[in-house]
Amino acid sequence: MGLPVGRLVLATNENDILARFFNTGVYSVGNVVPTLSPSMDIQVASNFERYLFYRMNRDAKALRTAMATFGETGSLTIQGSDDLFRAGVGTTADTLATIKRYYDEHNYLMDPHTAVGVRVGEPNVREGEPMICLATAHPAKFSDAIQQATGQDLAHHPLLDTLSNAQTRCERLPNDEKAVRKFVAAHAK
Repeated sequence: MGLPVGRLVLATNENDILARFFNTGVYSVGNVVPTLSPSMDIQVASNFERYLFYRMNRDAKALRTAMATFGETGSLTIQGSDDLFRAGVGTTADTLATIKRYYDEHNYLMDPHTAVGVRVGEPNVREGEPMICLATAHPAKFSDAIQQATGQDLAHHPLLDTLSNAQTRCERLPNDEKAVRKFVAAHAK
């Protein structure tokens, strides 16, 4: 795309399948650990095959074989390294400390996912090369994590605050596709 990127920094939480892969070449399934950054609580990364396709020199047959092996064994290994990437892990403790530090030092309240990225990105900053970390969510979606990190009830957004007082409605449906389709069709506007 022409963007002068020195390197990409990949951040994971304790569910570190991608960090392990970029640091060792081994992509192997582990146990999912619930964390403060739930969108990272995965073991099989969506769209990872797209990256592997390019990493494997666009060899679709080799990729199919590797993914079949992964499907059978839960592991695959790719030889060599990719110097474009650095990868690391931001633990729950790191996440909380990063949220607190940025709030205390910069009056900036970040969500847990962004905190993982910032925590892993900071050691990879190089002299004369900017590091960009894009915020991924609004902190109000993670009020418990923000309270835990800062000791204060800071995570608010007017729309989300309005929803917190809204009436809750719940309809129980049978585990049946036709019943769900019928309900959606009857209630669609």
